[in-house]
Amino acid sequence: MNELFIDADGNIYTLEDVKKALLGIGADDCETLFIHSDIMFGAPAVGFKRKEYLNILYCTIKELGIKNLIVPTFTYSFCNHEDFDVLHSRTSMGAFNEYIRKMDGRYRSLDPLLSVSVPKELQAQFENLSDHSLGEKSGLDILHHMDGVKFLFFGVDMAECFTYVHYVEKMMDVPYRFDLPFEGNVIDYNGKLIKKRQYIHTQCMGVKLPERYGYFETFLLDKGFLKHRRLGNKYISCLSEKDAYREIRDQIYEDKYYFLEQPYEDKDLIHKYTYDYTTSRITHC
Repeated sequence: MNELFIDADGNIYTLEDVKKALLGIGADDCETLFIHSDIMFGAPAVGFKRKEYLNILYCTIKELGIKNLIVPTFTYSFCNHEDFDVLHSRTSMGAFNEYIRKMDGRYRSLDPLLSVSVPKELQAQFENLSDHSLGEKSGLDILHHMDGVKFLFFGVDMAECFTYVHYVEKMMDVPYRFDLPFEGNVIDYNGKLIKKRQYIHTQCMGVKLPERYGYFETFLLDKGFLKHRRLGNKYISCLSEKDAYREIRDQIYEDKYYFLEQPYEDKDLIHKYTYDYTTSRITHC
């Protein structure tokens, strides 16, 4: 039967089930797939080693025939007062993304906050990024200007991990976020240490964000832009980049407080960082 994993109810899932679910959400209908992941769909079938399980999931996606697979390998290294080593700094984006970024034939961008791992064929597009992780010529901006891009939320909750929202907010220069610089060292592919200043568009101190964008996810589902399917203990979902950009932009045009917990006042627009790396590791902006 080619068993892959078993969910909490004892249901058995095979490679064919995974592929069917991916096809059902249209993950194959694109040139580039940008993958957010949390692959704990269930207990792996007896006998699978960790790397073998990760490789099987990767190969299943590759079999869809997509030209480019891109994964975020964000580290927020400078935010956590750490050097960013392009070869050795682990991503906080999950074991699946870490597995892909360490594969042969991949290139990881030198962004010490929001690096991405792309096929070697795309290296020229991603190797000279700007010093703003969400601004023009950032990794997400390059993605925005590519054709046929989709986001795949592979077992992860879109409402909790969609950093792309902040890219659109930066492009719109929303008043409740500001450009904050961080400084640190980048260790490049040749082991050379480079001092660098990197910016990110972060929330003003007095502004409150919702814990998750569940309402936006529901909106996208209701409009038919986001496709999703149950897979084991989790869901997988897919959304085109063009739809994402347009709908984020339009929601902000219609309601400038849409991606906030509550409306802000002028006194809330304090240009001070809200996160403290000494209390817990910073994994978002």
